[in-house]
Amino acid sequence: MKINTEVIQKIFVVTCEGSRLDASFAQTFFNAMQSFIQKGHMDIVLDLSSVEFVDSTGLGAIVQCLKEIDGRGLLVLCGVSEMVLSLLKMTHLDDIFIQAADRDEAFKKLGAEKKKRSIPREVETEFVATPAKVTGFDEALLASLTMEDAETIEDVSDEERRKYRRLISKQITNEEIIVHCTNSSTGKRSTGVVLDISPGGLLLVSPSKLSVGDEFILEGRIGRAFKFKEHTVIRNCRDGKYGLEFIKPSRKTTSFIQQLTGSVVLTKKWARN
Repeated sequence: MKINTEVIQKIFVVTCEGSRLDASFAQTFFNAMQSFIQKGHMDIVLDLSSVEFVDSTGLGAIVQCLKEIDGRGLLVLCGVSEMVLSLLKMTHLDDIFIQAADRDEAFKKLGAEKKKRSIPREVETEFVATPAKVTGFDEALLASLTMEDAETIEDVSDEERRKYRRLISKQITNEEIIVHCTNSSTGKRSTGVVLDISPGGLLLVSPSKLSVGDEFILEGRIGRAFKFKEHTVIRNCRDGKYGLEFIKPSRKTTSFIQQLTGSVVLTKKWARN
């Protein structure tokens, strides 16, 4: 990950060049942004168009940048991917950040927002305005958005995937996560309800009788935005619950579930309420 800066139309633009903003780079990113802000660059367009993955630590760094500006300027996120947007929505931060599809839209939104916040001249002569503070954050969430090395999420081998913490389906969505299972050998189809999930596999219950060792093509949806189709194998069965392991899961699925893991860890305090 590299950081490039430029001034376009008198607007300071920061571009993250790289696919991941995670714990390995979050502190470097924040230090650079803090330096820009301290030098007086209060209105910033942050171009994330090349960033495909942000973990909880990376998200914490972006939030800290907004807090560093502290109402003295504006931070506009530009080119946010669907994956990153899903993390913002799950942590209830999508309404806090100004977002734009591309740079042109970002410049327009920043200009419109500055104009909206400007103080009429006749009012300026009557009092000295103080900068508006950043509001709308969930304080419990902010307390969890820390930049610690322990938050690192790395690509791991198949043998290690099961070491990831599992997410109970109710932590993800109020609706049941239903999957369609197609036996790779017989083609027989069945359905199941996911009880928990991790980047390495999932636990489900099914009205059909399944056998340990059988391989299935699993198709399902998590929420409205994310669909997945993965090759799995049943590793165990206990009390009518089947433990399935992903066989070489796609990077898209792995990244999405990793983001879910990060967001649930961040919000574990208020998710119970």
